Amino acid sequence: MSVLQGRVAVVTGASSGIGEACAVSFVEKGAKVVLAARRAERLDALVKRLEGMGGQALAVATDVTDEVAVDNLFQQAVDRFGTVDVLINNAGIADSTPVDEMALELWHRVLETNLTSAFLCSRAAVRVMKGKGRGRIINIGSISARVPRANSPAYAASKWGLDGLTRALAIDGREDNIAVSIFHPGIVATEIAPGAVKLPDDLAADPKDIADVIIHMADIPDHLNFYEGIVVQNKIPFLGRG
Repeated sequence: MSVLQGRVAVVTGASSGIGEACAVSFVEKGAKVVLAARRAERLDALVKRLEGMGGQALAVATDVTDEVAVDNLFQQAVDRFGTVDVLINNAGIADSTPVDEMALELWHRVLETNLTSAFLCSRAAVRVMKGKGRGRIINIGSISARVPRANSPAYAASKWGLDGLTRALAIDGREDNIAVSIFHPGIVATEIAPGAVKLPDDLAADPKDIADVIIHMADIPDHLNFYEGIVVQNKIPFLGRG
C-alpha cells in the first residue's frame, strides 16, 4: 500500500500542466487533494474528473502571492480534511526577458510568483504540520537553478532562490520531521512553456511522466527525504549548455 493512501496533499498551480498531473497521480495513490490556482473553472472541472476516478478533491481559487489567500487555502484544507500532509509548490511563471529590457514590475512578478508564493505556502504548511511528527514539502524548481538559460535573469534568480529556500527549510524542518525537497524538471510540454508542445516527442516531457516522479518522491517513509530530483531530456545540452 502507498504511504500516500488517505493523506492530504495541497497542490498549487493545479489548473494545468505539472500541477494538474500531480493531482491525478496523487488520487491514483489514494491521497486526498486540495487544488489551488487562480482559474476556478479549471479547478472545478478537475475536481469532477478526480471524483470520477473515485478520489476526494477540494478546489480553492487562490492567488498564491497573496498572504490572506494562502492562509484561506490552508484553512479550507484543514476544515475539509483535517490536516495537510504534503505540499507541492508548483505555481510558477516562465520569463525570457533580457536584463536591459526588464521592467521592475516584471522582475517583482516573476520573483513573487515563483519564490514568494513558495515561502507563503510553506509557512502555512509548516504551521499545520508542526508538532505532528511528519510532513513533506516538495518545491518545483527548474534545471535553470543549475544551468541558467540566456536572457532569463528573473526566472533564474527565482529558481536559484527556491533552491536556497528548500535547503533552509529542510534544516529547519528536522526537529518536526518535516521533509523539504526540490524537483528540477527540464523541458515539459505545458502552458507555462507553450513552445515546448511543438517540440519533437524526445525533446519535451509529458506532464504526467514528470508528475509520477514527483509523487514517487513523496511516496517514501516519513523519516526519509528524497531531497533532490532532476529529469532532463537526453538530447538537450544541459551539461554544458553554454
